Amino acid sequence: MRRLVAGVLATALAASLALLPAPALASNDPRFSEQWNLVTVGAPAAWPTATGSGVRIGVVDTGIDLNHEDLAGKVVASVSCVGAAGDPTQCSGSAQDDNGHGTHVAGIAAATKDNGRGVAGVAPDAHLVVAKVLAADGSGNDGDVTAGIKWAVDNGARVVNLSLGDNFLLTSLLGTSLREGIEYAWSRGAVPVLAAGNTNLLGLGSSNYGTLPAIVVGATDRFDRVTSYSSPLGTARWSIVAPGGAGGGTDAEKVLSTFWDEDEPNAYKALAGTSMAAPHVAGAVALLLGQGLSPQAAVDRVLSSANAAVSCGVGSLTCRGRLDVGKAVTGVATPLGPPAPGGRPGLGGLGSLLDVLGGLLNLLPLGGRAG
Repeated sequence: MRRLVAGVLATALAASLALLPAPALASNDPRFSEQWNLVTVGAPAAWPTATGSGVRIGVVDTGIDLNHEDLAGKVVASVSCVGAAGDPTQCSGSAQDDNGHGTHVAGIAAATKDNGRGVAGVAPDAHLVVAKVLAADGSGNDGDVTAGIKWAVDNGARVVNLSLGDNFLLTSLLGTSLREGIEYAWSRGAVPVLAAGNTNLLGLGSSNYGTLPAIVVGATDRFDRVTSYSSPLGTARWSIVAPGGAGGGTDAEKVLSTFWDEDEPNAYKALAGTSMAAPHVAGAVALLLGQGLSPQAAVDRVLSSANAAVSCGVGSLTCRGRLDVGKAVTGVATPLGPPAPGGRPGLGGLGSLLDVLGGLLNLLPLGGRAG
C-alpha cells in the first residue's frame, strides 16, 4: 500500500516576521502575506518574467477539489486511476479529491494569483493535469500511481509532481517501485519531481533514486533549516531542498495552500512535509519550461541556481541547496553552471546491482507514504 503523509514534527517559531520582505506587495490575494514559503524561494521576483503560462503540471495524488475557487479554471484534464493497475487506458471517472492532500499540493504549484482570493502558486498561470491515484484515506498501490503518471504525461503534462514515497528501509536498499512511471515520463519529455519522504533514520536516505531521472526534494522550514523529518537525499541523481514547513506548532510554521474539506467549500489549510516541498520545485520547473527551456536545461537551471548556503542535511550527498526561483528564471539564456551531477558517485558496480534489485522490488506489495 502507498499512503500520504503531511509531516507532523514540531519546531519553535524563533524569528520575527519583520525580517522578511513584505510579500503583500506582490499579489492581491488576501492570504498571500502568510505565504512565507513563496518569499523564501523568491517567487515574487520571478513572476514579472515567468508565470508558467502554457505549461501543464501533472498532479498525481489524491485528486483535486474540482470546484475550488483558486484552482477550478486551471484543470484542463482530470481522471481517476484508482484500480487501473498500471494501465493508463483503464483510468476513468472523477478526480474529485476526498482527502485534501492533492488539492494542497496543486495549490502550492499553481494556485491562481491576483484573483483577490486565497493564495498564489509558484507557477500561477500554469494549467493542471490531475490523476487521482490514492483513496480517501491516502492509501493506494504502485500500479495505480504508475498508471496515473503515464496518463498525466499522455495528456500533456510537462512536469509531474509526485508527493509520494515508498517503504523507507526496503527502497533505500533496493530501489523505488515508481521506476517505470518515472522513466516513462522522462523519456517523453516530462520532468518528474519526487518528494523525498518524511522518514529521517540513521542518516540513510534516497540513495535508491540515484539513477532515476527525477528531482528528489527534501524539506526546509521557514528559517532555511532542513527539517528533522525530511528523509536524507542520499546520492539521488538530482536533488534539492525547498520549503516544507515545520510540523506541529503553529500554522505560521507550515505551508499554507488550497485544501478540500467536505464541510467547507474553498478551504485553505497549513500543512508540513516533503509533500509540500516538492510542488515548489514542480512549479519552478514549469516556469522554466514556459520560458522555452528543454527538460534537461530546466533541471540543470533549477539545480545550478539553488542557494548552496542552505544545508541539505546529513546524508544528502549530491543536493545542490535550497530552491531559488527568482535566480533560476533571471537571464535564462546565460548558463549558471555545469549540469547537475548524475549517477551514484562512489558506488561503482554496487549501484548497478541496486538498480537490478530495485526492478525486482516492483513485484513486491510494499507499503509507502507520501512525502
